[in-house]
Amino acid sequence: MLSFATKLEKILHERNISQSALARKIGVDKSLMNKWVKGRHIPSAHSMTKIARELDMTEQDIFFS
Repeated sequence: MLSFATKLEKILHERNISQSALARKIGVDKSLMNKWVKGRHIPSAHSMTKIARELDMTEQDIFFS
């Protein structure tokens, strides 16, 4: 199983979405997004929901598979 950080980075790369673009769309600072992608922090439940919705995926698909 991939870590959340690795999986998020992979999804962004596959969909050609920048960290900054996703951060802007979900309303967080790009430095926070970078911390999530680098595995330094884990998003809150609220942010996880926003990420999943923006990527048109389920939270389960991104965070727990």
